[in-house]
Amino acid sequence: MKQNPFSFGVLFSQSGMMAVTEIAHLQGVLLACDEINMGGGINGRLLDPIILDPQSDASTYARMTTELLLRHNVNVIFGCCLSSSRKRVLPIVERFNGVLFYPSVYEGFEYSPNVIYGGATPNQMVIPLLEYLFSREWKKAVLIGTDTLFAREINRIVAEFLSESGGNFITKNYVPLGTPKEVYKNIALRAIESQPDIILSTFVGGEIQKFYECFSELAETHKLPPIASLTTTESELAKLPENARSGHLTVSPYFGSEDSVSNKKFVELYKSKYGDTHQPSVYTETTYSQIHLLCEGLKWSASDSSQDILSSLSNIILDTPGGQISLDKNTNHTILKRMIGESNENGEFDIVWSSPEVVNPDPYLMSYDRLIVPKRMI
Repeated sequence: MKQNPFSFGVLFSQSGMMAVTEIAHLQGVLLACDEINMGGGINGRLLDPIILDPQSDASTYARMTTELLLRHNVNVIFGCCLSSSRKRVLPIVERFNGVLFYPSVYEGFEYSPNVIYGGATPNQMVIPLLEYLFSREWKKAVLIGTDTLFAREINRIVAEFLSESGGNFITKNYVPLGTPKEVYKNIALRAIESQPDIILSTFVGGEIQKFYECFSELAETHKLPPIASLTTTESELAKLPENARSGHLTVSPYFGSEDSVSNKKFVELYKSKYGDTHQPSVYTETTYSQIHLLCEGLKWSASDSSQDILSSLSNIILDTPGGQISLDKNTNHTILKRMIGESNENGEFDIVWSSPEVVNPDPYLMSYDRLIVPKRMI
């Protein structure tokens, strides 16, 4: 007898200022669902994603979360990118005992028993990036990005690290979402004229394209420092002209250029569905892997209840395109590896450093000794 499908919610913006990033999240969901359903589903059950477009608006995320949990009667949701949307969704998910799979890099300092955190935490991204910059003797930074909770919290961590480790930041600048592109040229010019060793960017979504394009246009008249980012991936680089793409750093647990058998298969699968002009980014890979993580849990879950699903996830070790992942039982955050890539004009990343082993999440930065000046990374 045919089994009922497993329905779940999907809340990623297909329009608005975050669309370029969140469409990449959505691609990973759809890619994994296609693959699993073509293989017969999970214990004979097909996946049935209910996809809504919150249009990059935090209040709409909240409204649609309620709609999914109560009207569509799902208890699992994949969604949110910005911390502002996650913060609006979180109390609703907790109130109605749902499960939110959150796939984005974020600022840490949060825990919920109802959230599976799939993105990197500060110790998995900020610390290795700053250590790498110090190894290049780039210790003077401009901190600039979109005016978000993520940017302000990350820069608080960065400023503390720099001040206690022999570096310094020249200035902080936060730019509101939706700032016109013509304003960005002056923003980029001021950052360059302060003569930093590095520009540390926390721009998000479509704002990345505006800043990087305006920044590159100043190359004819100014010597440009490299940009180091926590949020710029292949998805955003694909929107840039070739002359604006290369020479910049990103820290990430995944790059589409990784040379492994599992990733090559994933890239081939991605290109067969979405075209062969670009590589998948960490946004796509994370949601793809989180869908597979859920499905592995469903194989052993006693029921579709939130509690049974959450319990079934705790002991899973999953092979993914980016390597082996598992959940830290104390925090619901993902154990990940760390890598740093340098972008090229093709919109891909050449991996310049990677951690020799996976790194436990430390969302509250409890274990890092800020007083130790980082050693040169080899």
